[in-house]
Amino acid sequence: MLHMHFGAGRLGLGLVVPAFQAPTTASVILNRAVPAANATGSTALGAERRNALLRDHPESAYHLQILDGTEARTERIRYAGFHTYAGGDVAACTRAIAEASEGSRRGVMVTASVLKRENYGPVVEALTTLAAMREAGAPVGPIFLVACENMVSAQEVLGDPDLVGPDPAILRRHVTPVAALVDRMCVDLEEDASGTAPTVCVRTEPYASLKLALGPDTEILQDLCAGSLITFGRHLDVEKQIKGWLLNGSHWLIALRAFQASGGDRAMKLNEFIAASPDERRHAIAVMDEMREGVALLLRQDPAYADFVRDVDVDAYRPGPPRRSCSGSSPPRTRSPASSPGSRRRRPETRRRSRRSAPASPTASTHR
Repeated sequence: MLHMHFGAGRLGLGLVVPAFQAPTTASVILNRAVPAANATGSTALGAERRNALLRDHPESAYHLQILDGTEARTERIRYAGFHTYAGGDVAACTRAIAEASEGSRRGVMVTASVLKRENYGPVVEALTTLAAMREAGAPVGPIFLVACENMVSAQEVLGDPDLVGPDPAILRRHVTPVAALVDRMCVDLEEDASGTAPTVCVRTEPYASLKLALGPDTEILQDLCAGSLITFGRHLDVEKQIKGWLLNGSHWLIALRAFQASGGDRAMKLNEFIAASPDERRHAIAVMDEMREGVALLLRQDPAYADFVRDVDVDAYRPGPPRRSCSGSSPPRTRSPASSPGSRRRRPETRRRSRRSAPASPTASTHR
């Protein structure tokens, strides 16, 4: 399969491209040639230097530095190519990539982590090009779009008349939008000069998940994504709601206590606040346990969630597997709701949880 990903920021390099690594998948990364202002904050590695490192690396590889408490390990991520685009050249670039890829015959997965719906113009242009190639008889397999933003869906992108242009029918005929949940704290981008050639290094937490909605029109993705870290679920709409309750609810309750205790210190990090006192640690655990219990009661009592309760073990779903935060200071069973600046935040789930940015609190910020 050909995987085209738009966005070479922390989330794209730290989660999306690694998640699609598989023996039968070739990932091509695309990013704007001229960087715009970063809405999620700056990184140690500037955008122009990052683009040059990804474009010129002799082995088309970059590094993930996996942070786990006081330990760190490095993983090597390979990609098939890196391209920058400016106004008007996305179609030609997409056509060249698809024609050069043997995997495009099986299918094309287009993913993006560009934050806002209005930034999806180049992504839709690429999809339109692929759809036109397929309609004209070119050897291009099924085409899928995944918006790797929990606040923007692929369905919304393809339903936006300002994005799809005057001929949306060709996209409806050939492009399948796929709902997704993404989950990984990606802390920073740095330059790594430890190898034979300098490259990009993305600092991340150990946990990672990219979950796609499973339905009649996406069943084929289980085969196309075989060997990757992609997982699937049939109740992503419910899981998004649960995520909002568990993540946002517990986060805001703990953040309010920290904000009041600190006298309104907006720079405070919740992990540091929780770790500073056994009482605060116990309070954080109690808040998250109470939120989980309340969510379980709501899921079982509300008929709207009957299908989810029938298919999913609610008690097993809520706690999730044990995990530690990047600072190593989180409570048992689940990481505390916020970590260092520039981080992403979590949601519990059955095997692999999925997350995207929650609203920023007075005590922590989330970045791509």
